[in-house]
Amino acid sequence: MKTLKQEQTAAEARAVRILRALANPVRFRIVETLADRKDCTGPQLLRALTVPQSSLFEHLAALREAAIVQTSGEGPDRYYCVDPGTLDFLAAYLSGLGQRARSWSGLVERARTEAGMQIRDAAIEDATAIARIYNQGIEDRCATLETQLRGPEERAEWLQARSSRHPVVVAVDSAGVVLGWGSLNSFNPRPAYDHVVDCSLYVAREQRGRGIGDALFGALEARARALGYHKMVLAAFPTNLPGMRLYERHGFLTVGVYHEQGMLDGRWVDVIVMEKILN
Repeated sequence: MKTLKQEQTAAEARAVRILRALANPVRFRIVETLADRKDCTGPQLLRALTVPQSSLFEHLAALREAAIVQTSGEGPDRYYCVDPGTLDFLAAYLSGLGQRARSWSGLVERARTEAGMQIRDAAIEDATAIARIYNQGIEDRCATLETQLRGPEERAEWLQARSSRHPVVVAVDSAGVVLGWGSLNSFNPRPAYDHVVDCSLYVAREQRGRGIGDALFGALEARARALGYHKMVLAAFPTNLPGMRLYERHGFLTVGVYHEQGMLDGRWVDVIVMEKILN
């Protein structure tokens, strides 16, 4: 097995070196002071920061080693200043990580390539798998206010009652095993709400974190657009952080929070409401 050091790129190693240097609060304050004052001598930094002289110069040496701080001159008249290029590099590197965290297409492509994952319309034969995965979501107490477990027969009836405007899709692997499912649901029976659709999504416990949810969400949005919906909405638990990140990756925005909306296992649960305008 390769070690982390062997796997690191030059950019990764540089970013780690800078972050380690800045992890110390005194060093962080030194950088903040130099960023504000542009350049300072050692005595000026001592007066500004009130830290022991020996400690200050140890911190400055660590910051110089990480290429965060530069020096000019010698002795007591030596000046210290921040290299803005180093901080710009770190900002750009972390921004890139943020962009990668928001991207989902690559993860879905890996799931398709490595597991042979496909998205298709659900069939009556999928009722058992859909019930199993739904029950996991109910038992986990992180995805729904529903508390009553469902059986295959009930899910089969639920599938048969769906209209063409409210499809159910499943993600399956190369062997046909159902990995997760999603559905477009009626938001409100009044005709004025015909352009709005609610959505639900559940992934099997053992399959989470592999891009299945992203693949299903992308498929649901594509179907919603094809069916002519103007907006997708959903309700979720704000404490379900993986779910919240999933919804945000797909462009859903928070509308508001229903505080203490339901009670699960004797405790009040907040529900967050989110939406995405499709056109």
